[in-house]
Amino acid sequence: MGTFGVGLVSYKMIVSEIKDLSDSVGFYKPIYKVVVDNSPSADLKIEFEKYGWEYIHNPRNQGFGASHNIIFSKYSHLATYHLIVNPDIIFEGDVIGELVEFLEKYKDAGCVMPKINYFNGQIQKLAKLLPGPFDLLLRRLPFNFLKNKVNIQLELEVENFDHNIFRVPFVSGCFLLFRSSVINKIGFFDQRFFMYMEDLDLSRRLWKSEFFPYYCGSVFVKHGYKKGSAKNIRLLIIHIFSFIKYFNKWGWNDRERILINRDFFTQFEQ
Repeated sequence: MGTFGVGLVSYKMIVSEIKDLSDSVGFYKPIYKVVVDNSPSADLKIEFEKYGWEYIHNPRNQGFGASHNIIFSKYSHLATYHLIVNPDIIFEGDVIGELVEFLEKYKDAGCVMPKINYFNGQIQKLAKLLPGPFDLLLRRLPFNFLKNKVNIQLELEVENFDHNIFRVPFVSGCFLLFRSSVINKIGFFDQRFFMYMEDLDLSRRLWKSEFFPYYCGSVFVKHGYKKGSAKNIRLLIIHIFSFIKYFNKWGWNDRERILINRDFFTQFEQ
């Protein structure tokens, strides 16, 4: 079975989060466990090292993607697969081992995302179609009927969602296991995105590489999913700038997005 390593980007984590995440990840022994801590001080260094994390303090905070790139560039050569995980993730059992086996079986997979649940067990619909600019704009307006209409279009309603396996145009960066060799070919996160949209951009580059992002609904993790940009004006501004950068890169009138979304549905045709 292929080996894996873990990368975590932290900002002012609480001690209980460090313990809970460490307990989850430690069930299946990683080759490396590395955290880039973007907090102003290194107060949590002792706590991370107590749970076996290689600690990198980066108070300059170059962004979510840039911090993960630091980990991948320094450590990914040690393992076949590389896991990125958010601080507010917990899970039980051999979730990572099952996802490693998945990538061993599905050779056209560049990465795989499990089912993501809230802590109350409700599913988070984080496997999506590629959005257009108006989709993301309408989701920001204070009109629930518009948000719901867009969500119905983007969030995938697939039969037997809990156990299904399929290629997906857009996977969330909160918990993803990557094939390191593929990322070495196409590059990891685009550092023009300080935060937000970097997982959308990477999902798209994976799809174009023909090593697709996959969803595996037979295993699950729990995710706090704070939705910070909906509550914090600074994060909202960062989100807007990333939104603009993404569509400047891929196009505001983006026909390729439509073709990729259509391609998604062909895998379910009988």
